[in-house]
Amino acid sequence: MPVVRVEVPEGFAPDKKTALRLAVKQAVLDTLAPKETKYDYVAIREVFGEIGDGVPLVTIDLRPGREPERKAALATAIADVLGEIAGIKPEDVYVLFRENPAENHYCGGKPLADWVPADG
Repeated sequence: MPVVRVEVPEGFAPDKKTALRLAVKQAVLDTLAPKETKYDYVAIREVFGEIGDGVPLVTIDLRPGREPERKAALATAIADVLGEIAGIKPEDVYVLFRENPAENHYCGGKPLADWVPADG
């Protein structure tokens, strides 16, 4: 599972943060990482900013290998989720993918293997 951080404006209601975290996790499973359910690396954090002026920013750190279509599908799904839960327009959602080699991803003190599709 990639590491996903969603930055929302200060004062975002706790129930909306919970709903957003769960919906983004499901969006990742539906689009980017089918069958990977061991880890839950979706964080919602509040930042000082305004909708459309740098917020919401969604940062997704992952190992290389996902096709552009998977990433586009996830970016669209996250924009849809933010629209449904928080009424945020898709054009105000900025999604940034950062790919780092598997050797830079560790879990339990051990590096992860290269990413390979689980649905192929």
